[in-house]
Parts: sequence; C-alpha cells; structure tokens
Amino acid sequence: MDGELVTAIAATMVSAVATGYAAMQAHIAKGAARSAEAQVALLLRQIEGEEADRFEARGPQFSIEAAHTDESDVNVPRGKLVVKQDSGPPLNSVTVSAIGSGVEGMRGGYDPDSGHSDYLREQSIDIGPMAAGGTHDVYVDLDYHTHRTRIQLSLVCRDHTGDTWQRGVAARVEPLPDPPRGPGSTVRG
Repeated sequence: MDGELVTAIAATMVSAVATGYAAMQAHIAKGAARSAEAQVALLLRQIEGEEADRFEARGPQFSIEAAHTDESDVNVPRGKLVVKQDSGPPLNSVTVSAIGSGVEGMRGGYDPDSGHSDYLREQSIDIGPMAAGGTHDVYVDLDYHTHRTRIQLSLVCRDHTGDTWQRGVAARVEPLPDPPRGPGSTVRG
C-alpha cells in the first residue's frame, strides 16, 4: 500500500470518529439545553408561586367578632354576624355572600314595598370600605324555621390599586340567651 492511501484511510477513520464524537457531543448538549430549559421553567414557577404567596400574605385577614340569630323581625329570622378585618391593606370594597343550611340570602337595602319583609334579599352585598381593626354588621336572611345554623361568608375584597383577594370566614348563629334578671328578682314557677 502506498503511503498516501494509508494516510487517506487513517484520515477518513479519524474524521469518522470525530464526526461520531461530535454527534454524541451535540446529543449531550441538546439534552443539557433541555435540562437547563426545564430548570429555568421550574425556577420561574417557583418565583411566580413565591410572588403569589407574598401577595396572599399581604392581603386582608378577617374574623367573626360576634354572631347570633336576630329574631326581632317576626317575619324573617336573620343571622347577625360582626365581621372584623384583622389585618391587611385598607379596602375600597368588600362584597359578601353567604351559604349554609337555612340561608336564603343577604339582607340588602330597605324596601317598604317588599312582600314579606321591609328589606331586599340579595345574593351578595357590598359593605363598602374597611380597614384593619374595622368591623361591619352583616345580616343574613334565614328560612322561617332556621334559628341555629352555621353560616359561611365569602368575601371578595378590592383595594385602591385594584388588587383583589377572596377570603372565607364562618360562624355558628343561634339565639342569644335571655338576659339575666335584675338583683332581687326571683323566678316564679
């Protein structure tokens, strides 16, 4: 064999090995790129999740300060719940709706022309602005036979920037106990 032929064969083999090695490196590089893309996507989801958690954490928190069944309107018993904003930013509006056994809707505005009550019954009501430490009485119309029930309130809150949060609070309502009798009074039976 002639030297040039051996050199050409050796060069072809080296070229074939180099091409195979380059293809393997390209495959490894593509896999590394896909892995890097997946890591970037995961990092972005984590950042978005952390931002959402921070947003929720800075939002308003509520509690029920007091709750009872108000039977002063003989036509329609209602749950009276005192909603308190425990923390969070000042809110421009808080829209409240209620669910629960015997719940028939939110007590809305006064309407003397209404059929069975002097108040409109609404699906939800806007109780207006609130701030941390503030309270608002919320009235929930109940079925005529319901005097004890658990009421779940859903609150949709919006601040001055337009940020919106959804919160939920619940309380059990039942009639208030009779007031204690004055000193010296006796119970006759």
